[in-house]
Amino acid sequence: MNHSLRRRLFMWLSAAIVVMSAATAALTFKMNFDDANDLQDTQLRQVAAALATQPLTAADSHFRPLDPEDAETHFVIRVLGSGDIDPNPWIDVALPETLHDGLQSLQPGHVQWRVMVARNAGGQRFGVAQRQRVRDEVARDSAVVAFLPMLVLVPLLLLIVHRLLRQGFAPLARVSRDVDQGDGHSLKALDDDGIPGEVLPLVQAVNRLLGRLGGVLEQQRRMVADAAHELRTPVAAARVQADNLAHADLSADAWKRLESLQRGLARISELVDQLLNFARVQGAPVVDEPIALDAIVRSAIEETLMLAESRQIDLGCIRLDRAQVRGDRSHAHALVRNVIDNAARYTPAGGWVDVSLVVEDGEAVLAIEDTGAGIPVDLRERVFEPFFRILGTQQSGNGLGLAIVRSAAQALGGRVELAARLDGQPGLRFIYRQTLA
Repeated sequence: MNHSLRRRLFMWLSAAIVVMSAATAALTFKMNFDDANDLQDTQLRQVAAALATQPLTAADSHFRPLDPEDAETHFVIRVLGSGDIDPNPWIDVALPETLHDGLQSLQPGHVQWRVMVARNAGGQRFGVAQRQRVRDEVARDSAVVAFLPMLVLVPLLLLIVHRLLRQGFAPLARVSRDVDQGDGHSLKALDDDGIPGEVLPLVQAVNRLLGRLGGVLEQQRRMVADAAHELRTPVAAARVQADNLAHADLSADAWKRLESLQRGLARISELVDQLLNFARVQGAPVVDEPIALDAIVRSAIEETLMLAESRQIDLGCIRLDRAQVRGDRSHAHALVRNVIDNAARYTPAGGWVDVSLVVEDGEAVLAIEDTGAGIPVDLRERVFEPFFRILGTQQSGNGLGLAIVRSAAQALGGRVELAARLDGQPGLRFIYRQTLA
């Protein structure tokens, strides 16, 4: 199973940030909590020091708080061992004479107190007491205030890490898209601008491989084109000789053999022409010019009419919108001409072929529908391979027509697909889509 490196880095960095932030938050909370308690101890010392400079008078033994906050925050100041305290342990406390001087904690009942014991100028021992729960609440509030910014900063830090990783891996994603969109017609080197240094050697190695592969494909295209050119002359000469023989006085058996020879030479000549078209479509330099696709469709229909009439095929155009695209005009003509020719060849006599060119959603959509036998779903991708033919068809062919169509479509930047007829009847529907200029 392959895992996303960016996702793994984000997960590990996020876990590290969360763990370290939690540890820092806990430490910060503890330190602020202790500091707040120390500060309150200092306040007790200061109050005791201020009271030690003057004689103590009898404290009001019946303190009544004005509100709950007054009850929680007040200090209890008593001479050690003095009686007559309020029976409510939440607002008063008895301070025994056994307490030692200085800070200490006291819990005579359910309420814990923090007490500072001191002596005044007359040697009288007294205590200043404060409820521990109040002190803890103040310390906790102080610690939470210091902790809150971290709760906001951690999600922000995670977002920053996510954005940085996304930006850091953006060049790799771009290179992946370039590789995925590449085909045998445009094996151009990948753009290594902005590629991280750790991945740059890999991209450079891929570029060298693409260069070698492009050289091999170009050599193959030249070989096919050269072979087709070399075959064209002797095949044409053979056809001329065969035509000359037709004017000679031949026996019936010789005429039969001559007709078979002429048909074979015609097939070879057609194959040579298709090989040349295939080599041109694959190897021609990229041309970007405006193309009136509707004019090319009209021309291709006119060129195929003779074939359609000879096979009693009703070839017609049911809709022809004006559509301008960009690309190489020869590629567009090869695409439209071959697909209409294919439909006319593989449709049984008496059938029909409908051509339509529609502009919709910013695209030119060329559709050719016929009443032929159709193509099985599992073979609709393979028929675009060079020299692939479906067994059992009675029509002559060389298996290059749809291969030329696919190559031309890729060079034009369009998309081809084969589907069933819209009415569900036997036959085939060819669709080509290309963005308008």
